[in-house]
Amino acid sequence: MFIGNLQELNDVLLHPLIAAVLRDFVATNVDVLELPKGKTDLAVPAKFAPAVLPDNPLFMINSLDTSQLVTERRAEFHDTYLDIQLLLSGEEWIGIGPHTTELDRSDNPHPDLYFMDETPTSYVGLQPGDFVVIAPGELHTPLCTLTEPGQLRKIVFKVHKELLAPEA
Repeated sequence: MFIGNLQELNDVLLHPLIAAVLRDFVATNVDVLELPKGKTDLAVPAKFAPAVLPDNPLFMINSLDTSQLVTERRAEFHDTYLDIQLLLSGEEWIGIGPHTTELDRSDNPHPDLYFMDETPTSYVGLQPGDFVVIAPGELHTPLCTLTEPGQLRKIVFKVHKELLAPEA
């Protein structure tokens, strides 16, 4: 997991495609709170496109959610997509930490979304403009609060793992 802020993008530490997605988003969206909710497919920059593009290689989900107490949220992970979770408004805590059991793929309500009943070992607090990068297979618990539930607005960029493969 990588934690950062849009005001301080670190191109040295971020994969070049992830840095490009975040820079492009900032450059082209003056009023992020006015963006339509829902899924939007994004164009893959040519220099990052593999010879054969997978289905749905790069998209974002803009959502308005209500956080839940940490005791009410379940941990999740993905096999195929890397998440860039960007908080636009509100306050969010994301549970992180190494999982102690083998990843169980039986609780799979949506493609590439798996839930587990495992308690995070730590929580990361996010403020507007903060983002976390979560690799496929990393267990995380988003949309948490440590106190009272509240509304938050966020965008989750989904990057297919094939786009992150080292260049041949």
